[in-house]
Amino acid sequence: MIYISYGMLKSASTMLYQLTEEVFRFACRRPVHLGPPFRERLSVTNYFDTIDAKLLEAIEKAVGHADIVLKTHQPPHPDVVRLIRSGEILANAAIRDPREIALSMLDHGRRSRRWRIAEFSELRTVNDCFASIDHQIDAFHCWRELGNVEVFIYNDICFKTEAVATAIARQAGLDVDSRAPASLFQDKSVIGQFNKGVPFRYREMREPESQLFLDRYADFYSEYTFDTPEALLVAAVASTVRSSRGQIAQEMTRFKRLLRYQIGRIFT
Repeated sequence: MIYISYGMLKSASTMLYQLTEEVFRFACRRPVHLGPPFRERLSVTNYFDTIDAKLLEAIEKAVGHADIVLKTHQPPHPDVVRLIRSGEILANAAIRDPREIALSMLDHGRRSRRWRIAEFSELRTVNDCFASIDHQIDAFHCWRELGNVEVFIYNDICFKTEAVATAIARQAGLDVDSRAPASLFQDKSVIGQFNKGVPFRYREMREPESQLFLDRYADFYSEYTFDTPEALLVAAVASTVRSSRGQIAQEMTRFKRLLRYQIGRIFT
């Protein structure tokens, strides 16, 4: 089975991708982790900007009938639209309050400038984030319009993980105790590209800036409720404001994930 996990940037998309893989794994359907020629040898995700029929055919030829989860931040290619509508492949999507996406993007920007990394380094103010978020919401709408894509908001992925795992298993027709894959993510720092992992980050934003987002994305806010009861409970017991993770911590998490994949290959 081919499963595609789409995510808006900074929406717990990496966690959703990993959780989807773990649901398959705990159902005794070990998903394939790609290496060359599809991904770099040290890659820790099956990420692709463009997923089309040519790529899918090449992957199927390489892995046979094995299960595989692919990740993307881009809108669905027409080939993928056809395959999802026909039920030949499955998909889910991660979304988040645009204000929180912007704050996390700015964290990434500061980290990139500190380490002389080009990616996100141009992002210095919330205004710099609008063009990207506009594109992400447009891309998400393309996925949602397919009708049979499971949509999960950030707060549910992070703080209602077992329910999300249950929904993924149900969609894929898998028999799995969702408590098992969900338990792996109790410590959010094990997730690749993890930043803060806290609810209600938008409260860090100044009111005039917050209103800019509420006005610009009014339709999106009317479609989805991002403040959930579970997130409220987490916020109620949080005693400190958590700092964003540094580049070294990000790289250490990436190394641990890579090591786990390599060990998994040895015993597969």
